[in-house]
Amino acid sequence: MLKKISLLIISILLLQPAIRAQDLQADLSLKYLVRPATNTGKSPILILLHGYGSNEADLFELRNTFPANFIIIAPQAPMPIGERAYQWYNISNPANQPADLQKSTALLQRFISEVVKKYHADPANIYLAGFSQGGVMSYQLGLTHPELVKGIGVLSGKIAPSLKPEVKVTAPLQRLRIFISHGTADERIAYKEAEAANTYLRSLKLNPSFHTYQGMAHQISNDELKDFLQWLTGK
Repeated sequence: MLKKISLLIISILLLQPAIRAQDLQADLSLKYLVRPATNTGKSPILILLHGYGSNEADLFELRNTFPANFIIIAPQAPMPIGERAYQWYNISNPANQPADLQKSTALLQRFISEVVKKYHADPANIYLAGFSQGGVMSYQLGLTHPELVKGIGVLSGKIAPSLKPEVKVTAPLQRLRIFISHGTADERIAYKEAEAANTYLRSLKLNPSFHTYQGMAHQISNDELKDFLQWLTGK
């Protein structure tokens, strides 16, 4: 879940329209929330993946901090673990995690194609970003199916051990834009996981944009969000 969000982000959230139960869409392979783009042409898409034990409304709270020309989509992870709490893979059963990751990756593949078709979006401008477990899923899809996304953002995430054997160095992978951000005081996913991911990606001749936040725990900060927005828009 989001944790210890900065005061500026909290003030942004207070200005957002409330998310209602009826806003949840159920016409695609994953349930989701959507903020349409303001322009009428083919729009870029930002798909936001929530963390373990959270739900689609979590990162969607930040929807109006992103550019108005983007379609913002926040899907619900497929595995319920409690009331309004979901996961992309079962953290309590490591033996099943590779299979869970593959199933959720396949669902996201299908979901992305459905979103592009339904919202007449630009298939060459799709970004996937996630926090914590959602960051793990961003690596999963981006590194194994880079032809589907222009870039991935990994906020306080890590590369799952089972992923590396699946990664193939291809032209689409070499074009993939990657944003990594992590706090040095993260108590859930250690900062060393971000360092290891950065080192691994550079060994593949990729060039991730790597951001460190001193003293930040397992959370999203205003500085981090600002850096991500700058990366997303190329400004």
